[in-house]
Amino acid sequence: MKIGRALANPLRVRMLLMLVKKPTFIQDVAQNLHIPYALAHMHLKILEESGLIEGSYVVEEEPRPHLRKVYRVRDFRLVIDKQLLEQLADSSK
Repeated sequence: MKIGRALANPLRVRMLLMLVKKPTFIQDVAQNLHIPYALAHMHLKILEESGLIEGSYVVEEEPRPHLRKVYRVRDFRLVIDKQLLEQLADSSK
């Protein structure tokens, strides 16, 4: 259950809330949450692999042309029912 794993960490939930408000770059996530860039990257990767967020590359022209990856929340609906809870419980064994 990749979604269960992604939502199990409070920091990733905070990232999701941040991205719901505005698509943003890794550097901005790290700065806003006061965490190292590498840690932000790791958590964003987990969220992306779960399908909750997506990243796309944009070209920044200043100070010189370079690519940056912007992250945004994908549309999703999460329903927690008995079956999901059982799957989550089984996957944590």
